[in-house]
Amino acid sequence: MHKLNRSRNSKRVVTTIAAAMSPDSDIEAERPIFWVGAAGFSPEQRAVIEASLSVMAGFVEWRLCQFGEADAWLVNGAKCRLMPNGNVRVAPGLPTEAALNLDVGAADRPVAFATPVADTNLEPHYTFDAGSSVSVRKMLVEFHAALRFARAQFVLGAEIVERGATLRHRVFHLSHGDKLLAVLDFWNGEVGLSPLLTPADMEEADWAKRPQAAQGLPTGFVRSSPAQLAWNYVRRSQRNLLPPQYHYRPIYYRRSPRVPLSYLQDTHLRILRELTRKCAKLSELAERTGETSPQLDQYLSCLFYAGAITTTPSKAAPAPAARVSDRASLLAEERAPAFRERLDPTVPGNLGHISPR
Repeated sequence: MHKLNRSRNSKRVVTTIAAAMSPDSDIEAERPIFWVGAAGFSPEQRAVIEASLSVMAGFVEWRLCQFGEADAWLVNGAKCRLMPNGNVRVAPGLPTEAALNLDVGAADRPVAFATPVADTNLEPHYTFDAGSSVSVRKMLVEFHAALRFARAQFVLGAEIVERGATLRHRVFHLSHGDKLLAVLDFWNGEVGLSPLLTPADMEEADWAKRPQAAQGLPTGFVRSSPAQLAWNYVRRSQRNLLPPQYHYRPIYYRRSPRVPLSYLQDTHLRILRELTRKCAKLSELAERTGETSPQLDQYLSCLFYAGAITTTPSKAAPAPAARVSDRASLLAEERAPAFRERLDPTVPGNLGHISPR
């Protein structure tokens, strides 16, 4: 086995893992963005939460986002009621909010409830005081630990993005000592990750090139793909990872993104819908979607690494295949019902943004 030379950026990422959440660390590192959704809070409570996110030091940068697109959820326990089916109904805290229906038991992300919790039948795993910045920051430290696997995926995704085409048509085993951490099969676009994988594992991981016959994924490993890992990295990176040609060449729709449907935010779908209708340069796409840089660059970067867009006309989807009449027809017909779920005002707990994402 041999250890591959890491790129400068990826080395910066993994070197800092040991110093994660340390406000005194002076090591330069890329700080991944993790997204927090908040529901049921008053304007004053949201102000405390937002201020707490902005002052948190450490490896992760926290930002508020739409509730269904978040990596972790903060919920006002005073607005919660346990329903007969086991779901939790969260009453709106703002006039612009809608009531949410959460399947907390099926949630694939950490969920914390602000005290007091109105329904005594609720027994939350995480609680905090929404009026205390100190309490919110302590909760973010808990989230940081709970998102260990997602942070490990960020580090591995950085490696995949940096190495790019040099990994094509190869199989790698990542290990530390006698512990197998991951199997990366770039022949078939499959990845298997140890469920115990941590960001620190990436610091000492050995990358061993293996024969194609060693592509099998071990039982019990979390299945993913290079596209999913790249998407997770790009979505959380603060770098502009859109290839230069996308800033001046026409952009074409190529194929449905090679990531789970739950990864796609409304803006991703809006961009794809526009491109299926007609190719566009970046400035035209900004006008048609209402998005501006750097946000548009970041959305396009995700779609690029998912193989959904191209600047090469010969790689674009044929015109008949690219013609659409509604949002759902961007995806295969069997996936359309799942897409319609995104239009429902309730938010199921199994929206997948962490595992394997």
